[in-house]
Amino acid sequence: MDIMVLNGDGIGPEIMDAGTKILKKLNDNFGVNINPVKYDIGARSLDQGKYKIENILEEARKYRAILKAPMGDPKLRNTGGTEIALDLILALRFDLDLYANVRPVRLLPGVSSPLIGYKSRDSINYTIIRENSEGLYSSHFGGLVLRDEVAIDNQTITRKGTERIAKFAFDLALKTGGDPKNGERSVVCTDKSNVLKSFAFFRKIFSEVSLEYKQIKPRYMYADAMAQYMILNPEELNVIVTENMFGDVLSDLGASTVGGLGFAYSANVSDSMGMFEPVHGSAPDIAGRNIANPTAMIMSTAMMLDWLGYPEYRKTIEKALFKTIEIGVKTADMGGNASTSFFTENVLNNMDQ
Repeated sequence: MDIMVLNGDGIGPEIMDAGTKILKKLNDNFGVNINPVKYDIGARSLDQGKYKIENILEEARKYRAILKAPMGDPKLRNTGGTEIALDLILALRFDLDLYANVRPVRLLPGVSSPLIGYKSRDSINYTIIRENSEGLYSSHFGGLVLRDEVAIDNQTITRKGTERIAKFAFDLALKTGGDPKNGERSVVCTDKSNVLKSFAFFRKIFSEVSLEYKQIKPRYMYADAMAQYMILNPEELNVIVTENMFGDVLSDLGASTVGGLGFAYSANVSDSMGMFEPVHGSAPDIAGRNIANPTAMIMSTAMMLDWLGYPEYRKTIEKALFKTIEIGVKTADMGGNASTSFFTENVLNNMDQ
């Protein structure tokens, strides 16, 4: 099976090397037939005119899965002031209808949480489901700036979009073991329905969908309250479902509680296609120095394999990664001094054990 590989910008090619080496190891030693087809696509190649977004989308539709490195350069912006990379990132999500953004927030073994009392593996373990195709971010390709005096972006919430993301969240909750504290399976609808009609509509549809899932407890929380709850009571969370922008903000907050953005991995999926990526940014300030943490890329690769129907190899990768960290091989953001390449080689070696 061919998969599309987007090398991205900044540290993207360095950490993508970890993902593709793991795939090669699985091909060579475990008989997994996955062939990464690499594309040098990122903000810089877009800015230089090497690719057009419509051509990239046409190429992407040939694949069932995309493995994507971080993209972006703060210096490369459109005339409206937004980053060029977002044109491509959001186009991939919107045009390919990758409507569900799946962001696990999980404390891995050997990793420290800044939250007092959360030290053991999986003591924080929940998933944020972010609606990926509408919400406020759907205004990216529209919006209006009038006479340099007024700026307008509109939020879009539809019944179809909310129904399918709510069902996705409840279906995921059915597959989990519940929250770390009580083993309770729940989905928390996170919104600002006390302020905006669009969010009241989102909550109403979520409530209707919840009636189809008697085994799962529906819960409700405003987004600002959720931000506090994720710090004070993360062990009571199982699945969160929310709008696009709130999901963006809250998922980064969640990552900070389990070691930082170096552990922020994700999937963007539709019913037939998936794009898997670390979401910590391209970090151009450390690009080329071989010090980036490849954990999020490695875990994104594992998520991709699970989604493609190879759950056993997700476990193989995770076991090797966890052992690497537990024996003290850590990059600088984890408090160690391992280089990106040395960390990766240790994961590869531990896959044999």
